[in-house]
Parts: sequence; C-alpha cells; structure tokens
Amino acid sequence: MERRRVYRILLVIVLILTVIYTMGIMGLVPFQWSYYITIFMIVLFIYLKIEKRLQGGQ
Repeated sequence: MERRRVYRILLVIVLILTVIYTMGIMGLVPFQWSYYITIFMIVLFIYLKIEKRLQGGQ
C-alpha cells in the first residue's frame, strides 16, 4: 500500500480508539481498555517518529 493510504487507515483506527478511550473515561466501557489504548497510541507515536527520522525528516 502506498503511504498515504496507510496514514488514512491509521487515522480511522485512531479516531475509533479515541471514541473508545473517551467511553472508558466516562465509565461506559472498562477503564482497562483506555489504559491499553494509551499504550498503543504511545507506541504508534514513537514508531512514526523513528520512521520519519530514518527517512531524513526532522
């Protein structure tokens, strides 16, 4: 897949996870889900930053 398509798919995934995270904060779903979503978001952020640096970006 081309990079733009991957980023669009990631955007949809992140938006869905954000809604689930918010529902966890409000108590509608188990808060444990929000904890795991936070860890996933941190790992995704670090991965994207490392990938960008390896390509020569800042």
